[in-house]
Amino acid sequence: MNLTSQNIFALMLSMALLILAGCSDSSSNSVTGDTDPKQPGPGDPCPQPPAAELSIRINEAMVDNVTTLPDSNGTFFPWVEFYNPGPEAMDLAGAYFSDSLADNQKWVFPCQFQETILQPGEFLVLFFGGDGNPDDLHIDFMPELTGDQIWVLNQSSDFFSFNADDLVSDQSAGRFPDGDSVVEVLSAPTPGNPNADPVGPALFVRGDLDLDLDVDEDDLNLLSGHFAGSPISTECADRLDVNDSGTITVSDVSFLVQALAGNLTIPEPFPAEGLDPTPDNIDCEGP
Repeated sequence: MNLTSQNIFALMLSMALLILAGCSDSSSNSVTGDTDPKQPGPGDPCPQPPAAELSIRINEAMVDNVTTLPDSNGTFFPWVEFYNPGPEAMDLAGAYFSDSLADNQKWVFPCQFQETILQPGEFLVLFFGGDGNPDDLHIDFMPELTGDQIWVLNQSSDFFSFNADDLVSDQSAGRFPDGDSVVEVLSAPTPGNPNADPVGPALFVRGDLDLDLDVDEDDLNLLSGHFAGSPISTECADRLDVNDSGTITVSDVSFLVQALAGNLTIPEPFPAEGLDPTPDNIDCEGP
């Protein structure tokens, strides 16, 4: 190989090395050649909001939704309402929701829905009964229909406790006023709107066993039958405590006989509806 050939070979080798070096430098910017970073897709996870910064409250719940509120498919699933008391907008995306303290990460709010961003004073109602589809805002588990409940938002941002046994079909438990600390049985369900007043204590007329707001021989027959093998089913046992002794015995029958004869006066609440003024262990929680 002559000198000219050596010079040509060295020049070609130098050019090849420069080309390789240039390729190596360009690959550090983007392997795919894209100039913009890849945006997260709809199913990608998003960060969990810090518990101390998420002020959204679990505000109302209905576990036995029979006729109150259907979902977009016309199905009556249990539902839960969330409320932002303010003063700033809050995003639930990435937050966990559960009805179990032992498993407080049952379901996570997806990230691609504008509905999860609650403005101050805004409500969000979500149905249960989901199937795990991340593109669906249905919560993908079903709550218990009986017993004590403790629902958890974002693992510790908020706790919502109530007893499902206190609720009949289409009745809800919630905070009053909205966002308050106490959860009570509400007088009417109000999904997506300010909560109604709580159900007040049950009113009754003492001795009124047929619920006609009058005490007469029909009530005496019912009370006598109660001790003769035909017990009365009532959520207000105070009705049977005619003499207000704190116990229900056959002495209430004899007292009612004397009262109907005009010889004794039935203690309050009588003759109008009211509350039992005497503290005892007999409850009145309904009709």
